[in-house]
Amino acid sequence: MVPSATEIIFALGAGDEVVGVTYACDWPPEARARRVIVKPRFTTEGLLPVEIDMMMSQAYGRGESLYVVDADALSELRPDLIVAQELCEVCAAAPGSVEEAVRSLRYGVEVVTLHPHTIGDIFSDILLLGDALGRQAEARLLVEEMSRTINEVQEASKRLPRQRTFFMEWIFPPYCSGHWVPEMVELAGGIDLGVKARPSRRVLPEEVVRFEPEVIITGPCGYNLEQASREASALLAEAWIRETPAFRRGMVYAVDASRYFSRHGTGIAAGVEILAEIIHPEVFKGRAPGNTYRRITPP
Repeated sequence: MVPSATEIIFALGAGDEVVGVTYACDWPPEARARRVIVKPRFTTEGLLPVEIDMMMSQAYGRGESLYVVDADALSELRPDLIVAQELCEVCAAAPGSVEEAVRSLRYGVEVVTLHPHTIGDIFSDILLLGDALGRQAEARLLVEEMSRTINEVQEASKRLPRQRTFFMEWIFPPYCSGHWVPEMVELAGGIDLGVKARPSRRVLPEEVVRFEPEVIITGPCGYNLEQASREASALLAEAWIRETPAFRRGMVYAVDASRYFSRHGTGIAAGVEILAEIIHPEVFKGRAPGNTYRRITPP
């Protein structure tokens, strides 16, 4: 019931055991072939980002779940294990809807809940899933591989000057990053406006201008590189952005947020490499996977 869990389970070699996913489970591509049991309650197609933010905020304020669990489909699939999350009201199927769906199964089922706030928490959740799936060795190996990549970047960035970085988890209205992303920025040689292990939050333009970001990275939650690039191009028309050192230096970027930053899954290790190449290209050029970020320039 959360895309990052689907991603992790496949990475542990248990993809054949996955019978149901959410509408957003698109990695690896094979996940798309599984039955969708969690769908959005509202459609956002054709809406502007500011309209999406308003709709989500209003629904949350009314106490409405943003997603619907298909209890009938869940009953037909008869899962032994359900993986959910307690992290973000925008991303997670509401705990109440999960509990209701589990009760509807009328048989015993194990429920594993993920709620990471840091990279260490993400590693712990991978090991937790490894235990639940009987794939402890695979989980330990995956954590070791991800840790190795992250540690290599951290070691190489230790003596580099810290670059003030504004990682945007939403553009209109602007939100700073939260949870594990500020930690990723720090490991890559930056200092983020967001706070480690804390939720993302809405920020005022004047707060960003006072921070004087030297690098701005647009990674709207759930957006791929093309979508993020369009939002970043529109951002450059904002007067307050033009007051930042990042704009003057031509250091405004878009990233594939859906794959490498929004999810607490296997992509975060490569996400640190992407950030390192953006923030310190003089040291990390060629480190990021291809077609994962883009410099955005005014038209």
